[in-house]
Amino acid sequence: MKGKVFTVSKLHYINGVVYFTAEKGTTDLQTLASNYHETTRSGKVKHPVERVRMLLRFAKGLCLLTRSKDKKVKITELGKEYFSARSESKWSISEKQRELLGNFILSDYYRTETIYSITTLFRLIKSGYKDRELANQYAIDIGKNKAWKSDVTYKGFTQYGLNYINELGLHDIDESDLLFKELSRDIKYQENVNRVDPITIPDGKLPRSKPRKYGKSERYQSNPRRSKNALIAAEFKCEFDVEHITFISNSTKQQYMEAHHLIPMREQGAFQYDIDVPENILCICPNCHRKIHLAEYSSKEKLLKRAYNLRRHQLDKREIVIGVEALMNMYKGNKKAV
Repeated sequence: MKGKVFTVSKLHYINGVVYFTAEKGTTDLQTLASNYHETTRSGKVKHPVERVRMLLRFAKGLCLLTRSKDKKVKITELGKEYFSARSESKWSISEKQRELLGNFILSDYYRTETIYSITTLFRLIKSGYKDRELANQYAIDIGKNKAWKSDVTYKGFTQYGLNYINELGLHDIDESDLLFKELSRDIKYQENVNRVDPITIPDGKLPRSKPRKYGKSERYQSNPRRSKNALIAAEFKCEFDVEHITFISNSTKQQYMEAHHLIPMREQGAFQYDIDVPENILCICPNCHRKIHLAEYSSKEKLLKRAYNLRRHQLDKREIVIGVEALMNMYKGNKKAV
């Protein structure tokens, strides 16, 4: 995570800068600051430029505004829809705005740093995290566990995120609907791995995450930012054969590679510590990846044993213990490894 996570305490505080920009079409930071009586919630600020800059940054993170290299601030298509859906009260969020922005955020968990922060907290809540445990896991998942120095900081930034989730009404999202969206997002996972930035992960053993619950079903989540670390460590080369050539990814400007969890995430419940760590993630070409998923067991067994030898000592550092036969058994039958 780059920079601060959140910069304002209520989502609707951005309405001033969004509405002003929508009405003007194009503006800039100084103009927004000069009109602070319209662009800020209180209309009274000691440092309007700094305040408006924070509001602008948050609105940009939600994809409602853009700021170009020449510093011009413009409304996005989403911002125009958000503006059109406004209520009579400027400093509140209408039901239409809530639905519009909520659906946009949940359609791509990794679209921006701001959206990633909100959806990370959202997933943790849906997995049953609460209070201090929620704040601690949240900090780890967004790479802020070293930057946040005190319990007050942990609690404060977590509360900001909870405010946004409450304002958007995400708590009311239907679980069966979430499952459908989650499955459709799996298709985008490899794209996200190549698109997102890597994240700082603490050394050693990490507490395993809680599964996301969908009625009677449970699913463990994987974080593409952690997978990105594995691709970078392998220098975007297939770990089974560095001579496997693909193509240059538009996102990374490197060879396109994919991330594969050696111990599948569906097996997380059998392990005491988190297996969504780079030591358990292989950087492999799409062809080798399809082979692991789809080939007859006799064909992929050789690859899996080689992968085990590549990773077993690294897994020891995370206190993730597994024998080769136990790993092989995870790939037998019709279960799909993820």
